[in-house]
Amino acid sequence: MLMAFLLVVVVEGENVSDNRMLFKDIYRCNIFATAIEQGKWSPNDRTYYRQQNVTAYCVPKMVGANTKLFE
Repeated sequence: MLMAFLLVVVVEGENVSDNRMLFKDIYRCNIFATAIEQGKWSPNDRTYYRQQNVTAYCVPKMVGANTKLFE
């Protein structure tokens, strides 16, 4: 078993993510979570506004050794 980090995305109170959004590294997962919440188009975008009713965060999850993980 390995510890991975699941990206959870909630739009207007509804979970729109699934269990395949697994990352090997919490920091990489958080980059995606922040970009989703802030509506960024590229890593160099400035944050002008936060998207309303969109929340994204990462949670730890134990997965099998053969599970495909995003880098």
